[in-house]
Amino acid sequence: MSEKQGYTYHWGKNLEEWTKKFYNKHNPKEDCEHLPDLYCIDDLMSMDEEFRWSVEALQEAEQVKILFNYDLGQHVLKIKWEHSAWWVGDVMHHYYCVMLPIDQVNLVTPYELTRSEEE
Repeated sequence: MSEKQGYTYHWGKNLEEWTKKFYNKHNPKEDCEHLPDLYCIDDLMSMDEEFRWSVEALQEAEQVKILFNYDLGQHVLKIKWEHSAWWVGDVMHHYYCVMLPIDQVNLVTPYELTRSEEE
């Protein structure tokens, strides 16, 4: 993989998957003609209050852990979004996860991070 796909990239992919699931499973009868493109998520959130609430809940569902991966023999940073809908009878469940091997990463203190941005 030559192109870097960091946190922002994966949060966007996660949000796209959630949006498709929301409108295909939870609200399939929604008249999509009045909705903007499903990739214009900010516009959707301004037009659809229930969708905005679901995105806020998805943001709160983010979990970050450090695990030891025995297959790799090193620690990994695991970021996942796992969320189920809160309304009764809905079968939506969403899971998106990425991992980053961190044993070879140069970790810095907050002070060093601030200094490196200034230089």
